[in-house]
Amino acid sequence: MEVDDVKWVRLGDYIEQCDERNSASVNYPVIGINRDKTFMPTVANLDGVDIAKYKIVTKGMFVFSGMQTGRDICIRIGLYDNEQLALVSPAYTTFVINDDKKVLPEYFFMYFNRAESDRYGWFISDSSVRSNLDWPRFLDIEIPLPSPDEQQKMVNVWKAFREIKEQNEAKVAPLMQVCQSYIQELKYKYPKQEIGAYIHRIDERNSDN
Repeated sequence: MEVDDVKWVRLGDYIEQCDERNSASVNYPVIGINRDKTFMPTVANLDGVDIAKYKIVTKGMFVFSGMQTGRDICIRIGLYDNEQLALVSPAYTTFVINDDKKVLPEYFFMYFNRAESDRYGWFISDSSVRSNLDWPRFLDIEIPLPSPDEQQKMVNVWKAFREIKEQNEAKVAPLMQVCQSYIQELKYKYPKQEIGAYIHRIDERNSDN
């Protein structure tokens, strides 16, 4: 793909907010977003909370939180891919791609999974007293937008590498457990010793400039 094939576009021209509330107070699962942009069951105490004010999240919807972006150096954003409806706090912003023939939701999400995007979010959040990435500022972010076919190719590669990563992590996990158990065994089997006998200091200066 040539550089000339990619145009830079403003986010606000391709996304729109959704704000469907749980007015019937249905007991859907309540979720939040981790720093790694995955969803988790809420850790908030919901006793006495009016869940009718909570927002309903459906498959293909994005959930965004710009709170403390500068502190965490992280844009909290997730793409919900579960068939089960869920609820999020009214403090979150929920939105969708307004034309998925021009922007693939997975491409959009992939772009914001980069450390570079998180650092940029941190950079532009400095205008907020609380280091938040406010919604209007988020809408003004520009992203590169190749053709839908090129977007799909990138998504396919991203998915393939992510699957390989997950497979490797699954294989490593049992080995890590064995190593941790062995280390614990050594802690009880051998007495502790000071490390001073095994290291020495080096202080060589650049005397010849």
